[in-house]
Amino acid sequence: MEKLVFLVIIAALVALLGRNRKIGYGWSFVLCLFLSPIIGLIIILFSKKVDSVDFVDVKNENEQN
Repeated sequence: MEKLVFLVIIAALVALLGRNRKIGYGWSFVLCLFLSPIIGLIIILFSKKVDSVDFVDVKNENEQN
């Protein structure tokens, strides 16, 4: 029973790395839980990061003149 609790905690911690990646937290957690946290970590690290978009205040050229 202790091993199962330990596995779930480790899987949840490793899955936190997947939050900002294309794979997401949910799939990361499932992979870590059913495969292993090490295999899940490798898959998470190979997943692409989600691009964050920074919005820039762009003024129209007509408004500047």
